[in-house]
Amino acid sequence: MKLLWPWSGEPQGLRKLHKRQQRWQQLDGLSPALQRLVDTPVPPANTLLADYPWLAFDFETSGMDAEQAHILSIGFVPVIARQIALEQAEHHYVASSAAIEAQTAILTHITPEMLKNAPGIDEAMEELFDHLAGHVAVVHGKMVESRFINRYLLTRYGMDNPPVIWLDTLEMGRQHQRLQQDGREDYRLASLRERLGLPSYTAHHALSDAVATAELAMAQLACRFRGTPPTLGDIVE
Repeated sequence: MKLLWPWSGEPQGLRKLHKRQQRWQQLDGLSPALQRLVDTPVPPANTLLADYPWLAFDFETSGMDAEQAHILSIGFVPVIARQIALEQAEHHYVASSAAIEAQTAILTHITPEMLKNAPGIDEAMEELFDHLAGHVAVVHGKMVESRFINRYLLTRYGMDNPPVIWLDTLEMGRQHQRLQQDGREDYRLASLRERLGLPSYTAHHALSDAVATAELAMAQLACRFRGTPPTLGDIVE
């Protein structure tokens, strides 16, 4: 007789999430926050997305290659019951042993002096994982944030791809334009916000971009699921 897992009737994306969770729970020596993240139960597929808390976050990095570049700052803000909890927003610089190139400093406005007394990457990631436990991870361009998180986890624990539910505003923008047969290929955060009538914010600041991403995600979901509240099963790949 074939043994069925309790989640065997759930969408494929959530079944994969459960399996990743099981693999991570078998590892010893995880940090307290990471352990809490992997031990947090995966919610059922029919959980309304608006009823489950989000954490919108953003990294500013010294480059796009996670093998060589470093995280310079992390900004995050919770979204609870469709409200952006600005009073709980946080922004952290991250100490880096690598020199900051001039172009990076111009783009991010982060200088070496800002990082002198900043926490190291372990402390910064522990802070992120602590807040991410039990939340949907809301980002613009999952490939960047997930790549740096996976690189960190591979280095520390020899395994990547933690059990995180992602909501990617860049991918939602791409899907919307494809359905609308919109030929524009500009999926920048500011461009997608402009098309939905959202105000412009200062770009390339981790906290500002996190808030901008949270607002964009709510607007995109309102357009995509008109009159039908989306569930977690609708967004998990």
